[in-house]
Amino acid sequence: MEDLSPEQIVELANGYRSLARSLNEFQVSHWPDLTVEQHLDLNAYQSSLLNRAQDLQTLAVRPAFRDAAELITRIQQATNDAQASLKRIRNLTIALNIGAITVALASYIARANLRGIQTALRELGDLLSMSEETT
Repeated sequence: MEDLSPEQIVELANGYRSLARSLNEFQVSHWPDLTVEQHLDLNAYQSSLLNRAQDLQTLAVRPAFRDAAELITRIQQATNDAQASLKRIRNLTIALNIGAITVALASYIARANLRGIQTALRELGDLLSMSEETT
């Protein structure tokens, strides 16, 4: 097991912030199509990601994983793919689910829950595939 390096933590935190920004841009571009509840959900996802970014950088004990570099690469690729998908996605339900799964992913990372991370990455991959089919 190896602790995440300070650089890896910064990369993850920046990814969370970028994803929160992408969710906000999606929200603004689809504003009239969203219900009040969907706006509230998107706001909560954005806040959660920003809070996770802050929390991750202020943790006294860094999360530790086997093959941390490989795992971080997979997480970064998944979050980059999610950001790109949010720019072109039209299906509101899939977009909201992408937000929810990325919040869950950030939570699992903070708790060093490898099984949760793997599940969230798989579910995010499935959602991204579905978003490609509906675009």
